[in-house]
Amino acid sequence: AFAALLLRRAGALGDAGAVSQVATWVLFAYFGIGVLLNAISRSRPERIVMTPVSAVLTACAVVIARG
Repeated sequence: AFAALLLRRAGALGDAGAVSQVATWVLFAYFGIGVLLNAISRSRPERIVMTPVSAVLTACAVVIARG
């Protein structure tokens, strides 16, 4: 569902309506929270691997959200 939303907003699945624009920003915030939670995880491997992966995902989401 997240991928379909981002693809629709990016224009790959047709026109993006106002709902998908708002939902994309909500998804960006969700991914941003994921970065913070991965960064404060007690698991060292999670901090080392998943924090940068989440950060890249968040950066991609903001690029798509900005249009």
